[in-house]
Amino acid sequence: MKATARPMPPRRRGASGFSLMNVLVAIVVLGLGVFAMMRAMIGVRFASTQNEAVSSIATLSNSFWSITQWTKTATATNTFPGSYDLTQASVISSAPAPLQPWLTQAAAALPNGLAVIGVNDKACTTDCQFTLTLSWQQVAMPGQPPAQTRTQTFYYALN
Repeated sequence: MKATARPMPPRRRGASGFSLMNVLVAIVVLGLGVFAMMRAMIGVRFASTQNEAVSSIATLSNSFWSITQWTKTATATNTFPGSYDLTQASVISSAPAPLQPWLTQAAAALPNGLAVIGVNDKACTTDCQFTLTLSWQQVAMPGQPPAQTRTQTFYYALN
């Protein structure tokens, strides 16, 4: 008898490609990565805003120093000392005239700002020493505790 060759049944191959579970896990991991990157970008934006306010402080201090150098008699007669709420336009407009442009600049640079000018020697006869304290509200990042107030004090001496 002659042996006949039987055809071989087709080989079953394993399923190729990705399962639905693999795709869902990949989407979740990708979504978490995108969320983390967005959160980091928001943090950088708020840090940049804070750094902008801090760098503005140095410019404001230099501007204030030049005003006091230019108007020594006004400082010596105690017209500058006081507390100036930078959120109130009426406070800025009622300030001594040489200070008004500087206070306007400070109000634009410092959110919810306050400028306090103090003189250590009320008579200011020889050496007049005074301070400039600038306070402002730090911008809060979404989902973080409320903003805190930041303060910087500068010390000056007129001879």
